[in-house]
Amino acid sequence: MFKKMIIFVFVLGFLVSSAEAGKRGTVAMGAKVSTPQLVSVSVTTYPYHLWLVQLEPGVGGGKLNVGLGGNWEYTIGMAFKLSLLQTWGYPIGGIEAGQTYVGGEFELMWKGVNMTVGIYSHNAGENKTRDTILSAGLGIGF
Repeated sequence: MFKKMIIFVFVLGFLVSSAEAGKRGTVAMGAKVSTPQLVSVSVTTYPYHLWLVQLEPGVGGGKLNVGLGGNWEYTIGMAFKLSLLQTWGYPIGGIEAGQTYVGGEFELMWKGVNMTVGIYSHNAGENKTRDTILSAGLGIGF
């Protein structure tokens, strides 16, 4: 099972390496329902081929992501991102506002629908009872 997952990720990486979106100077937009942000929008820019910088403000917090990713003809895409997450407003998942987390995310897109999973470590804020949090999201765009 694990071997099949590794092969799957390498095949996706090969497809995305010739990405059309993900070329230098392109911009992508999206919207997502996720934890802890609840609802968010994203703007992604590619300063270099396949390198991305993404800003994702939401109702319960915001993220700044930097990583590698792209998509092939807006049909299939993926990204590996390092993320800085700041909570505010009304975060969900038992997380308080005013917390800072650092972590990573994996994003997979199929025909414009994306799924993200991430793991974060508590970095700053008064609530240290949540040292590690998991994040998951479902959205449109990239």
